[in-house]
Order: sequence, then structure tokens, then C-alpha cells
Amino acid sequence: MANIKVTSSTNTKTNTKTPTKAITRTTQNTSIAAIIFLGLFGCSTLPPSHFKHYQFPKEEAFYGNTQRPYLTLGTVRAKVDFNSLDDNHEEKDLCRNYFNKAVRDLVATAKKRGGDAVIDVKSVVYLEDGHQETYARPECSDDGLEGQSLAQGIVIKWKPQKLEPPLN
Repeated sequence: MANIKVTSSTNTKTNTKTPTKAITRTTQNTSIAAIIFLGLFGCSTLPPSHFKHYQFPKEEAFYGNTQRPYLTLGTVRAKVDFNSLDDNHEEKDLCRNYFNKAVRDLVATAKKRGGDAVIDVKSVVYLEDGHQETYARPECSDDGLEGQSLAQGIVIKWKPQKLEPPLN
């Protein structure tokens, strides 16, 4: 004789619906608990902005060369990290501002080394493959949370200007 298994359709319906309702109810409760937890303990706003405006030091730093005679003392580099999650400022404005700070740091380092100014100021960007690119304008790297401005230049010392005798 063959074994025949008989099940009632009402039991099958009840057994399959009950676990599904329980799973749905548990998922809803977990979602509600997660929302409440994130609302109480999660980060609901971005970190506060610590933006300070920096001007480019036009009298002491030059993008290219200068006509005034000078002696070259060496190269100098500076790095500035900054928070790029600033809702109040555009990315290009943040980059320009912190590049200006990096250039100010170049000038400060140059003066510590006995220099008067920095010429051939450039921004430096390191690529993923290890190569670097330089630009005669502000360029920054940004990973989405933190930005970085790298600057380099040549430290110079002004040569004394010769005074020409007046023409008679």
C-alpha cells in the first residue's frame, strides 16, 4: 500500500500566515526602533563650520616669475587639510580659500629660512596612480569628507636695488 499524507487546507493557511505576520510585525518594530535610536543618538547635522577667510599674499607670493632681481634659496611646500562638508561654501571657494592659507604658510616658512618671498607658486595634486600634477591655480583633492590643499614654490631673497645717479 502507498503512504498517503493528508493535510487540511485550513491548517496550512493558518500556519503559513502566522509566521509571515510575525516576521512583518518584527521588521516594523525593528525599523521603528532604529529610527528612534538614530533620532536620539545619530548625527542629524553636519559638523559646525570653522571657516576662516584667507587672502592671497600678493606682495610676497607670485604665481610666476617676477621682474625684480633675486637670489634663489630653495623650494618650500605646505599642506592644509580642511573640512569639505561645509554647506555655507562652494567646493571651489573652499579650495581657493585653503590654497591661500597654504600659500601664506609657504611665505611664513620662507621667511623662517631667510627668504623674502615665494615665486612660481603652484598647487599640487597627487593622483591615485602615484603621479603628481601641478597647476598655476588653486586645485585641491577631496575624499568627500575632508579636503586637502598642497602648495609649493621657490623661496627667494631680493637683491639690493642699485640706485642710479641722477642725470645732469
